[in-house]
Amino acid sequence: MIPYPDVSPDIVTVGPIRLRWYGLMYVIGFLVGRQILLRLSRSRFLQLPHVAVDDFLLALFVGMLVGARLTYMVIYYVPSPEVPFRWWYTPFAVWEGGLSFHGGVLGMLIVCWIFSRKFRVPFFSISDSLTLAAPVGIALGRIGNFVNAELYGREASVPWAMRFPIRDFDGTVLGWTTPRHPSQLYESLGEGLATLVVVWLAKRYARRHGIVTAIGIIWYGFIRFFLEFFREKDPQMPYYFGWMTMGQILCAVMVFIGIPWLILAYKRGPIIAERSDFPD
Repeated sequence: MIPYPDVSPDIVTVGPIRLRWYGLMYVIGFLVGRQILLRLSRSRFLQLPHVAVDDFLLALFVGMLVGARLTYMVIYYVPSPEVPFRWWYTPFAVWEGGLSFHGGVLGMLIVCWIFSRKFRVPFFSISDSLTLAAPVGIALGRIGNFVNAELYGREASVPWAMRFPIRDFDGTVLGWTTPRHPSQLYESLGEGLATLVVVWLAKRYARRHGIVTAIGIIWYGFIRFFLEFFREKDPQMPYYFGWMTMGQILCAVMVFIGIPWLILAYKRGPIIAERSDFPD
């Protein structure tokens, strides 16, 4: 067993203000993603105007948050006697946790469609660019989950298993889990870095827009489906068919959507006309 690194989830605390590693990871992912989108816009792979990239990013953040929360409330949320549902509070209480990655993806794709209509550019050009920019944020976000000691894996006896701290809200360690898979690190590598490699390789060889998005959806659905076998399921959710988690069901849906998407893009997607002689 490997000892869990002694890292506080807080970088610095000043009174009630806490700067956390988790938030910093997402800020870095956001800034890197912004630079990728700006570069793709300059080369005209992303056919949005250069000045619209920041507006697009802001809309993506809102779309991701709304889609992730709504999907969680519809699919994952189960009220309890201790925390009853309050229509004026519960759906908006994102600070209490409860976001669905798959819903966030849906929300961002809707934003891509809205911007494609607003600027009259191909939807696939925008969705491809988002697919190329997102994996860095995913990889860093999973590192943030690891530092927070959350979303850890199932019980394990492998040599690299870890006991994760169970923390109070203020960071006080209340106890330790049984040895678990460090599934956050598996996901950072598989859902983040490996996806980054796959989609940029797809960009190198693709001749039509839409192919990168389709391959990204298929790969993410496949690798997340596999990694779910190591991740602890949501405690309020059952196993389906005796072994399948809700996350795996949603990943299977991603793959089944991605395959016809790939066929459609290969046959009818807009031709990529990217310039390589743009100034940095």
